[in-house]
Amino acid sequence: MLIIGIALCYLLGCSVLLKMDKKFSLAELFGLSFLIGIGLETVFLFLLDIMQVHYSQPILMGLNIAAIFFLTYKYSVNKSDLQYKLEEFKTSAKSVNYVALFLFCIIAYLFYAIMIKNLFWPPAETDSITSFDKLGRIMAAEGRLKISLFQYNLQGAAGVYPPLFHGSFAYVYIFGAETPKIVITLFFLSLLLVFYQLVKNYVGSTAAMLFTLILMATPEMYAHAALGLGNMPTAAYICAAVLSTYTWLDKGGNKYFWTGATMMGFSVWMRSDVIAFVAPAILVVLIFMWRAKDFKKMFIYGAFAALPFFAWLLYVKLKIELPQASRFDFAIGYSAERLHTMLSYCKAYLLAVSYSEVHGGQLYGIAFISFFIAILINAGLSFKKGAKTIFGNQAFLLALIFMSFALYFTEFYLINEKVQAATIASLMASSFKRGMFYFIPLVLFYTATCYSSKILFDKLEKFRTAS
Repeated sequence: MLIIGIALCYLLGCSVLLKMDKKFSLAELFGLSFLIGIGLETVFLFLLDIMQVHYSQPILMGLNIAAIFFLTYKYSVNKSDLQYKLEEFKTSAKSVNYVALFLFCIIAYLFYAIMIKNLFWPPAETDSITSFDKLGRIMAAEGRLKISLFQYNLQGAAGVYPPLFHGSFAYVYIFGAETPKIVITLFFLSLLLVFYQLVKNYVGSTAAMLFTLILMATPEMYAHAALGLGNMPTAAYICAAVLSTYTWLDKGGNKYFWTGATMMGFSVWMRSDVIAFVAPAILVVLIFMWRAKDFKKMFIYGAFAALPFFAWLLYVKLKIELPQASRFDFAIGYSAERLHTMLSYCKAYLLAVSYSEVHGGQLYGIAFISFFIAILINAGLSFKKGAKTIFGNQAFLLALIFMSFALYFTEFYLINEKVQAATIASLMASSFKRGMFYFIPLVLFYTATCYSSKILFDKLEKFRTAS
């Protein structure tokens, strides 16, 4: 039954994608189908709970089949769609890129190792055992979102988190999974596939495969691909949301508009703190759409991105009704000691140096260092060729990254240490460290697709093909 449940999840996501546009690449279809499908499965769980219907295998199978039928009953495959996919396959089959193939083999081996580990080892992390996995198991057993643990305040820290992550655990448990980490493997696969295709849109398969390997081999990211925690899966949604939005604004077309808006909504359906990415994204879209006088898309994007956030806030307040002290201390004012601690950890993470018990280079490899080097090189080139030529629309991508980081930093600065029962130093060494995952696909995308990288990879491609 687990195979049927996962297949329905993929088919549901694929049906939504084909409703958006028929010209998604194979990598996008496989990567985005799971992200959308599992997101919608948790929406089903949420809506059933509101209607006080206890969910089960038959109910979820019926909902999935009905939704897939509704989305596809008027769908017709025309020759141009098949021709597009066939030509894409023929092109890749005729001109074998041995460099990209070699890099793919390394990626495949690393992915196989993580997949085997996830299939055999159940969640063993404290946060997973006390929150995510526990919530998923009890949700599956009781058939509801507001489980009995809330009556005794035993839900754990993740009890008030949006339901996508632990809801995905519940979904596979409902279909008979012994361990929920199959979804961790699929989240990781989706992250790699989506990132690869979005980079490939700009620089070709060799560079895309290289940077996908760099993303995958980022030490802390790869380690979390085998852990039952939500930060790496959140990074998959942030990657799809932000980079699809940027691709839409840069290249146009409807498919990346809908993908970006949908993924942005699912991002806050995964974790509320990623509102730090949603707000800057909405601002950037607002600027672009205001210039284009396209107020309809501006409204649709904002609604898709923000509604899940407010829907969950209302659910927590009206349905769960947990008495909560404010997580943020808005009266904190200026604290030089607190700011120094936070900036010291940020310096270690971003510049690959050590501070206290952490070393940025050991955690994130070359991800952030290569990003800053790329910015410096392109800033230097802009003095000769002009900033508009060198940066173009990527200036908005950079602005979005830096604004998101500033907001994410502010969230932690305002955290109430008494409510969290943790010092700011321990939060920076754990929660903030894991939150840096959200930025890794974005900075690697910029590094791979910036002006100087395009010139370099064009030259390498000419050398490879002897042209």
